[in-house]
Amino acid sequence: MQLTFAQTTTRVLLCFASLGFSQLALARECTLSDAAGKYGYTSSGTIVNPAIGAFAAVGRVTLTEGGTFTGAQTTSIAGNLFDETIQGTFTVNADCTGSATVHVFHGSTLARTSPINLVWDINQNEFRSIVLTPGTNITQEGRKMAAED
Repeated sequence: MQLTFAQTTTRVLLCFASLGFSQLALARECTLSDAAGKYGYTSSGTIVNPAIGAFAAVGRVTLTEGGTFTGAQTTSIAGNLFDETIQGTFTVNADCTGSATVHVFHGSTLARTSPINLVWDINQNEFRSIVLTPGTNITQEGRKMAAED
């Protein structure tokens, strides 16, 4: 059976259309509830102004469906170690970007407040972020600690 040009064209267009629909079906918007969970993370970078030096931290944070978080980290600033707690708020945009305001405490004393920008990937199981405080060059990477989170 020979196909006419019109039949062949129609089948090719239907094939491309179905591929387009499958891509739409795979597209997924990010949400606060999907970001919620327990994460382990690392931070690294430099405090350049004033010239303090290297910054590194490792910690754990719990994000809630309500857009708040709490956690704890061990931080090294120019080789000086600090045990810190963190808390704050975060947002998630449909395109998997977001922002947060992080309040860092030494005991009950507020040590600093840092705005950050975030992006989630791997179905919101991982995030990457950058601190927006002028004079810093600090990034973070985090991953959900358990599949059910």
